[in-house]
Amino acid sequence: MYQNKSFSILSETGPLKQVMLHRPGRELDRLTISNMDNLLFDDLIWLEEAQREHDEFANILRKEGCEVLYFYNCLAEILEQKEVRSSLIKDVFSYECLDRRISEDLYAIFMEEPSKQLAAHLIEGYSKEDAAHQCKPSLSLMTKVSNCSEFIIHPIPNLYFQRDPAITVSNGLVLGQMTFEARRREPLYWKYITEFHPRFAGMEILFGDKPDEIWPHKAEGGDLLVISDKAMAIGVSQRTMPTTVQRIGRNLARKTPINKIFAFEIPKERYCMHLDTVFTMVDKDAFTIFPAIIEHLKVWQLDYNGDGTIQSLNQVKDWQRCIAEELGFEKLRIIEMRGRDEAETGREQWHDGCNTLAVAPGRVVTYNRNIMSNKLLRDNGIEVLELKGPELGRGRGGPRCMSMPLNRLPI
Repeated sequence: MYQNKSFSILSETGPLKQVMLHRPGRELDRLTISNMDNLLFDDLIWLEEAQREHDEFANILRKEGCEVLYFYNCLAEILEQKEVRSSLIKDVFSYECLDRRISEDLYAIFMEEPSKQLAAHLIEGYSKEDAAHQCKPSLSLMTKVSNCSEFIIHPIPNLYFQRDPAITVSNGLVLGQMTFEARRREPLYWKYITEFHPRFAGMEILFGDKPDEIWPHKAEGGDLLVISDKAMAIGVSQRTMPTTVQRIGRNLARKTPINKIFAFEIPKERYCMHLDTVFTMVDKDAFTIFPAIIEHLKVWQLDYNGDGTIQSLNQVKDWQRCIAEELGFEKLRIIEMRGRDEAETGREQWHDGCNTLAVAPGRVVTYNRNIMSNKLLRDNGIEVLELKGPELGRGRGGPRCMSMPLNRLPI
């Protein structure tokens, strides 16, 4: 099996050799009709079926020669280190605004728990009912009142969308700064894994660990596409701010060979919450795009020098030509993901027809339910590996959303 501790992502389509996934767990069972909106879900999910679908996804990637790492395992492994465990517990308590009484009781319990059980608590959540079986926080008001959450530590059911809290760029990591409170702890766990897991030794955090780079400087990995070793496309979206795009561009220019950013201004709507829900790269010269955004799309080109100073910022009318030139082609192949009518086009977009994961140039993983989108891909010479994902898709994310590539071979 291919293994490499020096992570490298220089493109969106180079042969995928290593990826981080999170297999959905009990955190999905924490979803209820009353809390699913706050946890960013439109529907409840059948956990056992979602796990079967996710296992199929992982097996597809393994058959393509890709090593699969699991987030839960990595988190549990760093919790074996006593100092790391202590620090992370305290940071989680701070994020959750726990009072001193409950913090002291839970800290003592969590420091003694098996690492896998503690990792489960940090992902699946820890309720007031759970706490009542372990400790007697008689002087903690938050455990008494009924007009706030039932959780002391909230579940993070969106974690199976591993693309958003962190993304490998060049040989480093961009940490997401999540828009909604429901996802804000996810990059914290990624930061700890990056800093303390031996598999990640020497991996530099390129953005997201400085005081002026954390929330509210919003950025999520679904908006970041590494289109070449020298250029990125970044969505200015519902979940990534223009200020953050520029700051990421500065840091990348200082620390990596990337010196050009194409900033895609897309509607701030749930149907296109990230750039990769409406635009993904499927071959060296080919992209999918949701046709409804084309007439509204604005693209800005930002060029930097080696010290991170921005040299130019211009709106590019013919963005396809500019990106083609950057990639060394005369023109791009743009695959407009159109159905037979507007209803079908919208339906397949809602079910992530554009959200493809390239495992090699011209070879992608998609959901099998997107019949028209998959036909369009095949008609344009793209090999399609279909995944059954009706339960996974209820979370509003496709194969790209669910994967965090760590290593791709050069094209």
